[in-house]
Order: sequence, then structure tokens, then C-alpha cells
Amino acid sequence: MNQDIKIGVAGCGALGTIVCNALRDGIEGYDFVGVSDIEEVDFGVPNLSFAELAEKCDMVVECLPPKIVPELAQDVLKRDKDLMMISACSLLLFPEINDIAAKSNGRIMMPSGAIAGLDAISALNCAGIDSATIATTKHPRGLKGAPYIVSENIDLDKIEGNTLIFRGSALEAAQAFPANINVAATLSFAGIGPEKTQVEVWADPNAQGNCHEITVKGGSSTIKTSVDNLPDPTNPKSSMLAGYSLVAALRKSHGKIVVI
Repeated sequence: MNQDIKIGVAGCGALGTIVCNALRDGIEGYDFVGVSDIEEVDFGVPNLSFAELAEKCDMVVECLPPKIVPELAQDVLKRDKDLMMISACSLLLFPEINDIAAKSNGRIMMPSGAIAGLDAISALNCAGIDSATIATTKHPRGLKGAPYIVSENIDLDKIEGNTLIFRGSALEAAQAFPANINVAATLSFAGIGPEKTQVEVWADPNAQGNCHEITVKGGSSTIKTSVDNLPDPTNPKSSMLAGYSLVAALRKSHGKIVVI
């Protein structure tokens, strides 16, 4: 009989709370042993430092602001533990994480997050992808405070209709919108990489949620997906689906019949 995987969650905000609640209710194959958060939280497990959490766990689920991820990655991967990351753009912003992972026996795993179709895109990438584009549309309030908005002095309150405010590579988008573009980073890892994956960011004051439209073309197929997500009520920068994608990824790892 396989022993349950000892698991913890770093970051108990909007997405982390979804994962913590699921683990507290019970996910087969996992033993929920701790969290790490700067706030006082109560999920029935101790609140630990990153190092303490990594020491106690076999796997840590990351739900943090991107700038904090390198510290967690260091603590987890140097102990040869696994890290499930929702902040995919951190791998673009902080390439040293990839260097740490290369020297570790632990793995970095990324769930699908707030988008769909990554299984088909990964398959097409085996045959060859010519182009990959993702267009993300959000209400302007979900883009407030982003480095690109600040540096370009964009007044989001004056936007009256659906407006293109950024176009560039996934690598450029990660630097411009680090809290909004995890979906683009994830797409780039499933496909042709962050420098070739193209990103558009649109602001629409009439948007009811976060919309992601993906078009990927290759010699044998054209893949188009569109997902409209409700933003998390406590964090409009994030879609609730991203949190549930973490839960789904954990459940998949111990299912008897698994669609991958």
C-alpha cells in the first residue's frame, strides 16, 4: 500500500484557500500537514515558515505573489521535494529557479490554471507548432497596479470600450503584468516557448470576468480555445478556475483512470 504524500500549501490567499479547503476535506493519497502564510489562518494544520514546510512535506503547492516564489523554490527544491506552481510567470521572471530545479531531484509541476486545451497543444508541439497567441481580456480593475500600467501612465478609469493595451511576447508580458499573465507563461511552456508565444492584453469595462482566447497553429492542426472565468471575489487579478486546476492536478495523480 502506497504511503500518503505529505503536502503543504504556501500562500493562503484566494487560490490557496481553494486548495487548503479541498485538502482539509480530503484528497485521496495526500496527508495535509501544513501551510505557510504571513496572516493567521486556520485550516487545522500548523502555519510554518517556508523552510519548515519544505522539511515536513514531500510536495508543496505554491499560491504566492511571483516575487516571493524564488525563496520558496529554493527551500523546497534544495531538499529534493516537489513544487506545484500556479505562478508560472515566476519561471520567466526568475530564471534562477530553473537552475535550482536542474540540480534537484524534486520536480516543478504546473497545472493548467485558468485556460483549457494544454493537452492538445502539448500533443501538437510534438508534431511542430508554427505560432501561438493568447488574448486576455479583463475588467480594468483587474489590471490596476501592473508595472506596464504604471510605467506607461495608463488611466484605466478612462477606458470606455474593449481596448488593446499591450502586445508582445510571453517573456515581455510576464515583466509587464506579473500578476495577470500566468496563463501566457503556462501556454509558452506547453508550446513553443516564452519568446515565440505572443500575448495580447485587453481592458474592457464591460467584462464580467476574465477571458482567455488561445490560437495555436501547426502543420497538422489549428487549436482554438476560449475560456470565460469569473474572477475570484477577493482578488480580481485571479480566476477561481486556477485554484480548482490545482485541486484537479492533485486528484489526477492518484486516480485509477486518468485523462492526461
